[in-house]
Amino acid sequence: MSGHRAGGPPTVAVINATSASVEPARIALAAGYPEASVWSLLDDRLISDAEASGGLTPALSDRMLSLIAYAVHGGADAVLLSCSMYGPVLEQARREHRLPMLSSDEALFAEVARRRFGSVLLLGHLTPAVQDSVNRLTRMLSAADSGERTTVIGRTASGAAEAAALDDIDALEESLAAAATPYLDDVDAVILGMFSLSPARTGVEKALGLPVLSAPLPAARALRERVARGPGTGLPNPNQPLGRLHEGP
Repeated sequence: MSGHRAGGPPTVAVINATSASVEPARIALAAGYPEASVWSLLDDRLISDAEASGGLTPALSDRMLSLIAYAVHGGADAVLLSCSMYGPVLEQARREHRLPMLSSDEALFAEVARRRFGSVLLLGHLTPAVQDSVNRLTRMLSAADSGERTTVIGRTASGAAEAAALDDIDALEESLAAAATPYLDDVDAVILGMFSLSPARTGVEKALGLPVLSAPLPAARALRERVARGPGTGLPNPNQPLGRLHEGP
């Protein structure tokens, strides 16, 4: 079932695991996929339940698969997950539904691989999510076959989750900048791996003097291209940039 009618806008269902990611996703889609109609779905216990369980469990994976199925049967033309921790669920979801789907950081990671940084610092506000993101980014970089090895460092920013939940951008910028400052001489770029951190990107980049990349806008642009190509398309190729994904200079 498809929500797209002839002459009508494509419907993008964004599945959120925290209310703090809803607005960043909307803003990014408005900029990177302006013709889309955004349908926001929220289960605000997906993160807390994963944290309490020590990470992604089979039961939580099934819960996300149910949300994806709900979006598909409700008429979505594409699905975007805004929570990085649940990205692995898409492997099964893509087998079940021939619909363009994207995890929160696939396009971001492809951009990191394309730019071939020597080392990057990945920041997040939940330790299990940060470790998962580091592992997945490392695997993607290894598979990119660029001939250059990128070192990935992951750190949890203390206080970032609370600041994001309160929409306190100043506190969020301070938290992320403080977490990154000890690594300024060791990394070439900073990666904000969660949608809820993206509102602080510009401020953190200014404070650090390093390129800072965040996930929502690359995801919006990549999803737009994937929908244009049709269902069943593959993952982003890190050696073939999906448009101009990067947000910083």
